[in-house]
Amino acid sequence: MSIITHFKRKTAVLLVAGLMLLGTKTYAQSSNSALSQETMLYITLGLVFVVSILVLLVAIYVLQLLKIFIKKEMTEEQKTQPSWWAKLWAKWNAFQPMEEEEELLLDHDYDGIKELDNHLPPWWKGLFYVTIVYSVIYLLVFHVFKTAPLQDEEYELEIAAAEALKANKEADLVIDFDENTVTVTDDPAELADGQKFFEQQCSICHKADGGGLAGPNLTDKYWRNGGSITDVYKVIKNGVPNTAMISWEGQLNPLRMRNVASYVLSLQGTNPPGALPPDGELYEPEN
Repeated sequence: MSIITHFKRKTAVLLVAGLMLLGTKTYAQSSNSALSQETMLYITLGLVFVVSILVLLVAIYVLQLLKIFIKKEMTEEQKTQPSWWAKLWAKWNAFQPMEEEEELLLDHDYDGIKELDNHLPPWWKGLFYVTIVYSVIYLLVFHVFKTAPLQDEEYELEIAAAEALKANKEADLVIDFDENTVTVTDDPAELADGQKFFEQQCSICHKADGGGLAGPNLTDKYWRNGGSITDVYKVIKNGVPNTAMISWEGQLNPLRMRNVASYVLSLQGTNPPGALPPDGELYEPEN
């Protein structure tokens, strides 16, 4: 089997696989009654993938032809009747006969490099027409009939759904305190919950051991905004203006904020190595 014939069969397999991949994705997405912008993005990526594969195949095919011309010799096997795929490939590209090459030559010449006045392959023009049809469909779906949301609208819908889910989960919570009546919890499970959140989020500024980094040391008796459970809870809930301490009220329910505040106070007196020096006013709890 010749190199060209082997190559052509391989390119055929790759092309069919790419088209099957695009068709499978398009079929799966078409099962939804309303197209989303994500669906259109998948279809677009599929088209780009197919175009890229076809361009790569054409480039490889041209290189193989140049290889043949350089050798200037053909084996007997290469002179046999071309395969069905070779005929189909030639039809898709509408190749001009070599005998007409002189008629296609342009009149300019750069260092011996000449240019042929070849037309674009039919498959390339076909894909270009497909993109035009696709753009019209996209315009109608998203901007004329508005049957699917745009990115901004999808974002708002996602936020609304998340808030509704959060409200539904918090509806079953029993909250019998507020920021002024909150008390320290000593329940191991609740302290572990507070520790988990602290190590995931608060350790960025305060270190995992609470010794302080960009934020102050939380293991001594000196506090910038008060050291009682209500003070710590308010800082977690409302944040601190003009600092990196943000408000967590919109992301944590009251129980989780109480758990985090209780865990912070449990760090008192641990004296971790490398802790920052005292910062703020001394706070002594009332007995």
